[in-house]
Amino acid sequence: MKQGVAGMLLALLAVQSAGAQSVEGRVMDAGALPLAGAAVQLFEAGSGSHRYGAAVAADGTFRLAPVPPGRYLLVVSHVGFAEHRETVMLAEGETVRVRAVLSARAVPQPEVVVTANRARERLTPVTFSNLPARTLEVLPAMKDLPVHLATLPSVTYYSENGNGIGYSALQLRGFGQRRVAVAINGIPQNDPEDYNVFWINFFDVQGAVRDVQVQRGASGAFYGSTGIGGGINIVARPYRPTAYAMAEVGAGAFATRRFTAEANSGLRGGRYVAFGRFSRLLSDGYRDWSWTAFWRFFGGVVRYGERHTVTLQGYGGPQRDGLAFSGIPKAANTAAVPDGFGGTVDRRSNPSAVTEDVEHFHQPHLEVLHTWQVRPGLEFHQSLFGIQGKGFFDFGGTFRSADYLRLPPGWRGLTAEARQLPLFLVAPDVRVQFRAYLDQWQLGWMPRLTRTRARSETTLGAEVRLHRSLRWGRIQEGEGVPPEVVGGGNDVRVYSIRGEKGVASLYGSHLARPHPRLAVQADLGLTGRRYRVYDEAFFGTDFAVPYLFLNPRLGITVNPERPWSAYASVALAGREPRLKALYDGEEAGAGFVPQFEPRPDGTPDFGAPRVRPEYLLDLEAGGSLTRMRYRLTANVYWMAFRDEIVPSGGLDQFGVPRTGNAERTRHLGVEVEGAVRLLPGLDVAANATVSRDRFVRFTEFVTLPDFTVAAVDRGGSPIAGFPERSGSARAEYRRGGLTATLTGRYAGRRFIDNSGGVGPEGAPDDALVVDPYVLLDATLRYALPAGSWLEGFSVALDVNNVLDRRVLLYGNVGFGTPQFFPAATRHGFASIRYTVR
Repeated sequence: MKQGVAGMLLALLAVQSAGAQSVEGRVMDAGALPLAGAAVQLFEAGSGSHRYGAAVAADGTFRLAPVPPGRYLLVVSHVGFAEHRETVMLAEGETVRVRAVLSARAVPQPEVVVTANRARERLTPVTFSNLPARTLEVLPAMKDLPVHLATLPSVTYYSENGNGIGYSALQLRGFGQRRVAVAINGIPQNDPEDYNVFWINFFDVQGAVRDVQVQRGASGAFYGSTGIGGGINIVARPYRPTAYAMAEVGAGAFATRRFTAEANSGLRGGRYVAFGRFSRLLSDGYRDWSWTAFWRFFGGVVRYGERHTVTLQGYGGPQRDGLAFSGIPKAANTAAVPDGFGGTVDRRSNPSAVTEDVEHFHQPHLEVLHTWQVRPGLEFHQSLFGIQGKGFFDFGGTFRSADYLRLPPGWRGLTAEARQLPLFLVAPDVRVQFRAYLDQWQLGWMPRLTRTRARSETTLGAEVRLHRSLRWGRIQEGEGVPPEVVGGGNDVRVYSIRGEKGVASLYGSHLARPHPRLAVQADLGLTGRRYRVYDEAFFGTDFAVPYLFLNPRLGITVNPERPWSAYASVALAGREPRLKALYDGEEAGAGFVPQFEPRPDGTPDFGAPRVRPEYLLDLEAGGSLTRMRYRLTANVYWMAFRDEIVPSGGLDQFGVPRTGNAERTRHLGVEVEGAVRLLPGLDVAANATVSRDRFVRFTEFVTLPDFTVAAVDRGGSPIAGFPERSGSARAEYRRGGLTATLTGRYAGRRFIDNSGGVGPEGAPDDALVVDPYVLLDATLRYALPAGSWLEGFSVALDVNNVLDRRVLLYGNVGFGTPQFFPAATRHGFASIRYTVR
């Protein structure tokens, strides 16, 4: 009887399965032998969600069922073989049969990440590189993401703290990160007003990262701020169909510590996956008073429906850190030098240590990511997000004047002239701790519709964002100043100003395959932006400035998705300046006025900003060759600017260079990237860039030692901050549970101002040059073997700056004096992890 009931149930299940959608097939090697154990994965095209998977049976067969109707990317992989990828269109009640033949391959391939706004290898005519999670895992831990991105072509970085934890920044092709569009899951991360990217606010996000794609050149990002230098898209969607939990502790030099717990639910009820990660991160930093104390969280849940996938996730965490935004004299890199006040300065010195400058900030992100399979070949994606940042920066304020700090008239009997001078000159006994407060939020909606046909793919998208901010400053603590102007109880503000940025964009992209050996892609973006300044407490400045840009790109790919492939593209891009280039309300008390052309009556014409938008014509061409044992890509670029926004004219109160327009500039370069398997388990990857970055026409007004201003012709001079040589190399050895990695980074000479290393007297000045450097890091990881009583444990050791070089990573001219940011000398970090599955 039991056997009869079981038989009936099996028959019923067979009937139900027969009526459902499924994907099945056979996987073989080039000799027609079955590849047992190969992994078969089904990704929802566009969203990249990974829900379906199976292992190939001994006879080479596999079956995935039931699978809802829709468009999928099928990926078949096996160690030592090239991946097989194909798009699967699954209609109601249909069974799709696949025959996959995998060719032997030695060079490891990037992890599969499928999202609609990312370039695709050997198909999209864009210059780009990927940094997959697999590589991130073997790079040194406890580092800001820019440190790891500097292993990709044309990327360099620097760390204010020295040890790569805290405030770090990157340059892409020499362009500062204000001119690089950075996104997480397609959501813009550049500050809407300042354009800067504060990596510190999402430190440790790499624990949830699946892949990072760096696109180089104009229009490098589909959404967000226009990528003049390029675009960086970080995919942070860590949900997996298998359950696990992980705990990790680590410690290293400079009292660096990390405590992390992470868990993934696996697929529950066939529909839900939840993920959570929580970390505590602490470090004293390499430089004096460059400590960090972070809490970090990343949590979310994804729901898979028959036609809808919805992800709700949030990440962030409060942070406290000692500020280190000022550098050191170049001579202090090798020996202690006098500081001019009776003391000395060495490479670990930090001017902020004297006044104990500190930051308290928290900027959580909330995202809703939705994919709707409208019908086979038609998908709708949308992202809704909210970001709120609140916090303050406390720093020494005696470099400010009595008038700026709004000290009472007649205070200490200072003359009108003396009230304009820094307090440390006219009242050396006074101590002032100044608080700069920021309260900002941003909301956005980014919908996108993608239609896929046999020989084409069309995407239409939009972006709507609103950002508002309140900035104010006051004397938070003080000695020797009237008590009624000090502290939160009195709340006597020195400045208070509100800002707003609205963004509305439309975007279209069409990829056509008129011939199997040719792909053509056309992109067109129309974006409107509007700055607004209002509710300024003391000066009453109130204005709004709109911008409108049309950014097209056209590219072709020859031999798409084949071992040998080539592409070429042309793009036009325009981008507005940051808000502080129009008006720096925080500096209004120091005499800064709105940067607009004057009307006949002397008032500013808010329709005529002095700093104009920059416009770029970008030509790119390149090719790639993929063989069993190696991969090689090479490309050239030619970027011609009109009104490029360049460093020109000192720093603001946070050590950030002020900018202006250069009439004509030009950037040329060659980039090469490759990987090879030298021996079984030993892979080597390397890249190199050679570039030339020059002013064509630019007259810069500079302040001479006698405080006069002179007009200097910079035509033919190198542009500040651009290294004309850079590169990196990585050797990785894997055997069993052991992974050993050696990573090297190189950056060539660069200049810290636009003089080309020539001082005011016309002679070469080494103090204006960042010297070339090489940094070498090593990592050793070992996972204890499965089946042992310590299964699940792994240990790791990182040694940074193995050669113990005294390197200066970056420099600029701060308050008339060259300053440089050092890299930490040799230091290590060790950790132990336990994972249960």
